[in-house]
Amino acid sequence: MAIQGEKAKKKAEGRREVVARFYKQGWSLRKIQEEVIRQTGVSCSHVTIKKDVDFLLKEWRENRIEDIDYAVQLELERINDAVQELWVQWEKSKTDYKKTSNRRKGKPVGSDDKNTQILTIEREINEIDMRSLGDVSYISEIRAQLIERRKLLGLYAPEKRELTGKGGKDLHIEPITIEIIDSRDRVDAKDTDNDGLQ
Repeated sequence: MAIQGEKAKKKAEGRREVVARFYKQGWSLRKIQEEVIRQTGVSCSHVTIKKDVDFLLKEWRENRIEDIDYAVQLELERINDAVQELWVQWEKSKTDYKKTSNRRKGKPVGSDDKNTQILTIEREINEIDMRSLGDVSYISEIRAQLIERRKLLGLYAPEKRELTGKGGKDLHIEPITIEIIDSRDRVDAKDTDNDGLQ
């Protein structure tokens, strides 16, 4: 019994592969049925093909939903990591530090131009205590990341957009007039002209 069940399952999977390929190409159920019979050598009804199409559509829909869930979760994790790093950098940007400048005075030593070196005569080191209030660009980027997170989670209400004309006035759409010329009239006229010539 189990062997027959496995054979039936493999047969159905093989049939669905053929059905999927031709359904994606837009073939009708009857054409797909003919192609399945031709390729597999096994007779089946168009009802079976319809059930296979329904099965495939359900499977594709579930896979797409799972893929979207995974993609959203991945993006949320990336946003979380970025926000954590931005907060660390924000805290670092608020710490005070010393700014050091180093100046040297010297004179050239050596007789030829290629081997000339500079001998340091005097060195001046200046240190300035810098008070830091933080780099606000980190806060700006954190806010942008949080907005992206809210969008992914669907926390914002849908945006309502109205199309208006120039200056906020109502749109005015000009009607389009189309003249349809029946080419059969021309053919009939030519035929009568030719009849008169003969």
